[in-house]
Amino acid sequence: MFLSLPKIYVDYKPPKLHKGRTSWYVSFYVKNPETGRFKLFRKRVNSYHTAAEKLAAAKAVMADIQEKLSLGWNPIVSNACPRSTVPAVQAFESYWRVKEKEMEPESLRSYKSYLKVFREWLRGEGLSESSPLCVITETVARRYMAHLEDAAGVSPRTYNNYLSFQLTLFDWMVEKGYIPSNVFSKIHRKPKRVMKKTRRALTEAELARLFSFLERENPEYLAVCLLCYCCLMRPKEIALLRCEDVCLEKQAVHVRADIAKNDKESWRTIPDAALPAFRRLRLGSPSLFLFGHHSAAGADFRPAAMATDKKRFTDYWNRVVRPACGFGLELQLYSLKDTGITNMLGSGVPVSFVQQQADHSSVAMTAIYVGKSPAANKELQGVDIIPGKRPATG
Repeated sequence: MFLSLPKIYVDYKPPKLHKGRTSWYVSFYVKNPETGRFKLFRKRVNSYHTAAEKLAAAKAVMADIQEKLSLGWNPIVSNACPRSTVPAVQAFESYWRVKEKEMEPESLRSYKSYLKVFREWLRGEGLSESSPLCVITETVARRYMAHLEDAAGVSPRTYNNYLSFQLTLFDWMVEKGYIPSNVFSKIHRKPKRVMKKTRRALTEAELARLFSFLERENPEYLAVCLLCYCCLMRPKEIALLRCEDVCLEKQAVHVRADIAKNDKESWRTIPDAALPAFRRLRLGSPSLFLFGHHSAAGADFRPAAMATDKKRFTDYWNRVVRPACGFGLELQLYSLKDTGITNMLGSGVPVSFVQQQADHSSVAMTAIYVGKSPAANKELQGVDIIPGKRPATG
């Protein structure tokens, strides 16, 4: 069976020729997807003079109808959605051309990846380039998501991301008249309880091991880690920094509005202890990207005219840093930001200052990290709130 193409006598009944005294016609039945009942269709072949001409015309009509039915054509759906017989690949490419004009590069890369995975799976299931979009039914949608669920490396969070893309893609198909309804709409997301973050903060010993290793092996990547740990910046923002954004005199890093997650300009303070690492950076060419793209080596993060991809940061972490420092999977590059926030709050830095450094939208978001430090809070240790236990006074 080719993907979930219609089954003969289940989803449709093949065309038949009916010869009457005054009229010849071809009949066929198609199941109505809404009611589950067959509907009869007729096509007359009376505009010919001889029986031989009528028979030849009828055979051609029957062959055409049979071919379209076997590929998933359904006149009931086609009447409601005139574009339902458009090849699936053509519909995907139309969607992609629209999104290329609307989306930011970062989101576009994610969408491109999701669409590529879906198209490769369809091809693996036997979907030809010319198959109409209507062959992608709810059954196909469920099989695809089941495939992702079983695939190695697809976490519940990633599964939900794939599902969000499919919902967006097929909502667009509905809007443009390709299909009557979204075939992914009845598939449920993974619940939040199974999406709990697996990463944790680094201990003091792990931080020392990390910084010591990078000071020897890769000073540029050390600066990447310090921007995440001390300046509480996001990998995407770090990847798009230019040399001119680092101001050693002001001891600050400029996060431009065009690279910030919330589209708002901000300045991040460089702590005194981190300043020596930033003084070692090559800042002589202001317009270059601070951590540039170098095709030759994945460990090269020197300035360049082309920005690097944030994925190279995580790739280097997984490929080099993790084995060298003996880190488990729960220690990720983004763990540094969690660790920095936790350690700043634990060191007594006011939560409003940490909120500003982390570029959080509210104090409440920053306050989530309060109490995550494994060390006891010295101020709370000295609180005297138990009646009858206060020391006697003179």
